[in-house]
Amino acid sequence: MRSNMITVATVVTSVLLMAHTAAADPVQEQLKLMEQRMAEMEDRLQATSNELQTAKSTVSQQQGLLTEAGLIEEDEGLQSAGGTFGDLVDISGVVAGSFNYRLLEGDIDGDLVGGNDGYFRHPNANTFSFDQAWFSIDKPATEESRGGMHVDLVYGNVANFQGGSNEEEFLLYSAYASYLAPIGNGIELQLGRLGTPLGAEVVQANGNFFVTQGRVFGLQPVTYTGVSASTQLTDQIGFIAGVVNEVYSDTFVSSTNDKAYYAQFQFGGDNFGLNVGGIYGADTSNGACTGADCTTSIVDVVLTLDPTENLSMWANFDWAHSEGEDFGGHGDSYGAAVAGRLGITDSFGIATRVEYLNFEDSIATNDANGDTEIMTFTLTGDHRLTDNLVSRLELRLDHALDEELATLTQGEENQLVAFWELYYEF
Repeated sequence: MRSNMITVATVVTSVLLMAHTAAADPVQEQLKLMEQRMAEMEDRLQATSNELQTAKSTVSQQQGLLTEAGLIEEDEGLQSAGGTFGDLVDISGVVAGSFNYRLLEGDIDGDLVGGNDGYFRHPNANTFSFDQAWFSIDKPATEESRGGMHVDLVYGNVANFQGGSNEEEFLLYSAYASYLAPIGNGIELQLGRLGTPLGAEVVQANGNFFVTQGRVFGLQPVTYTGVSASTQLTDQIGFIAGVVNEVYSDTFVSSTNDKAYYAQFQFGGDNFGLNVGGIYGADTSNGACTGADCTTSIVDVVLTLDPTENLSMWANFDWAHSEGEDFGGHGDSYGAAVAGRLGITDSFGIATRVEYLNFEDSIATNDANGDTEIMTFTLTGDHRLTDNLVSRLELRLDHALDEELATLTQGEENQLVAFWELYYEF
């Protein structure tokens, strides 16, 4: 009996083992297949990783080449074909138009072309005028980038009056290349067409308190061609000197071998400034000069004050003296001007200017019997319509102190003109 039981148990165990073995064979096959697939996936992942590393290395090399070429910034991305030059250049300017009306007509008999005497930008009376479209391109010379340049292009009535062929063509007002030499605090050299550092007023419409430039402005040079050197001696003291073709010349060519020389000391404080300078040299462009032997010297002093945040003032004195064998008569002219602007609100202000000029022995009229004396009075209100747009109204009186020597248009003693100007600055 026991023998039979053992036999039965052996048979059952054998059957179970055979069944288990038969069931385990498919599982092993599946495990082997899974292992093969995992190995294939690992191979593919490794290949993809290698490709990504190669691509990353290529991108890094290309980025380095673009950065060296100035075509890309790490923080700003791809730049224009001009590289980073566009980021270094400042573009600014102003567009201005105006209308003026003579309140005292005098004896001009309706001929108003050139009817306003002594007005630089507004010579024509009772006229709508496109005064200027001014474009400035400036790349300053700095310690980080010592080469620089500056260009001023102007279009409109200013271009015509300043020396352009007509108001419908551009005038190259100024253009020069510059270099900041690493000497002392830095010496900047400028070579080309230069604007004068003399005077309190400028030609650009948005650079003055007033619609019109004063008569003292007419005693000073505007632009000339030559070379200048400037430096900041201390935080408060600067100095500029230059050699140019002529004192008053607005051309690119010197008609004589002589040159003109100018210099200016500039003092600046927290709320004041004082510029003392002058120019001396050849001056064949002076209307009283009949040949090449003429020289002019100009002494110029400008004081600026900003006593409060909303009050700005300036005073300007000029003495111009001309002489030489080819210069007719005596040549001394004196001019003094005082001006100020008070900001009533953030967008509205009032400015006023008073001037006195003396032309010794009447240079303006070639009258050797006495001096010509003229005073001007200007009142201007300005209102900022938007952040960039300004409207101005102005009333200006020019008065000849001696009626017999009056030099205003058509020999009038008084000239009273009203102006409206609108300009946009950018």
